[in-house]
Amino acid sequence: MYMTEMTDRGDGHPDNKDGPPLEHFRKKLSASGSGGGVSLHFDAHFASEYQLDPETEVDVQVVEENGDVKLEIRNIPAGFTYNDLEEFADARGWLKTDEYASEDTDEWYLTYRSESEAVRIEIDSESQINGSVVNNVIIQSDPIDVTGDKELYNRLCAQAVRKDLRVQVDDTKGLWNQLRGSPDYETDDAPSEETFEQLSNAAEQVRAQLVCQRTSLKTTVDDLEEIVSEMESAYSELADN
Repeated sequence: MYMTEMTDRGDGHPDNKDGPPLEHFRKKLSASGSGGGVSLHFDAHFASEYQLDPETEVDVQVVEENGDVKLEIRNIPAGFTYNDLEEFADARGWLKTDEYASEDTDEWYLTYRSESEAVRIEIDSESQINGSVVNNVIIQSDPIDVTGDKELYNRLCAQAVRKDLRVQVDDTKGLWNQLRGSPDYETDDAPSEETFEQLSNAAEQVRAQLVCQRTSLKTTVDDLEEIVSEMESAYSELADN
C-alpha cells in the first residue's frame, strides 16, 4: 500500500503525489491446513488498526510490474462510513455544507462546518486511487490576514507545531505557490520569516490557515473531533493574545 500526499491545485481540490508506504514489513507465510496451502498472518494490533476480523472480505490481486510479481490487498475496511460520519457530525452540531452519495458505487463525499463555523471538514470516501492511499480527510480553519504581521504569523506557526498541524499560506499574487512549485524548492513547510516578509512586501494580502490532511484509513470520527477542537483552541488562543 502506498500513501499519497495531496496538495492544493488552486481550484479547491487536491492533487496527488506518490508518498512513502503506509505500512512496510516482511512476513513469512505459514502452512494452511493439510492441502499444501499457505496463509498470511497479521497480528492483533494490525488487525485492530485496519478493522480486520476473520469474516472480513478484501480484494486480492496478483499483478506484474517491471518484472516483479506483487500481491495487492485492496478495499481494507478501515476508517468510517457515511452513516458513521453523518451521525457523529449531527450529534456535535456540525453544519453540513455539501454532500454526495452513490448507491451504485458506494462512493460518497461530505463537507461540514464545525459548530463555531470556524473550521471546515471535508471527507471523500475514496481512500485509494489506482492502488495508492490518498489523504482523503482535509480539515482546515478559515484563513486569516497576516500581511506584514510577523508576530501574528509566528504565533500561528507556533500553534501549528504544538498541535501537530500545518500552516498553509497564500497571497494575492500567487508568489508563494510559484515558489513551492519551482524545482529549487523542496519543502512543504510554511514560509520562513524572511520569505514571509518578502511576500508581505510584494503582495497586497497574505493569508494563513491551519490545515490537517490525512488518510481515513488511520482516522476515526473521534480523531476528527480532536483535530477540529485543536484548531478552534488555537484560534481562541490567538485571539486572546
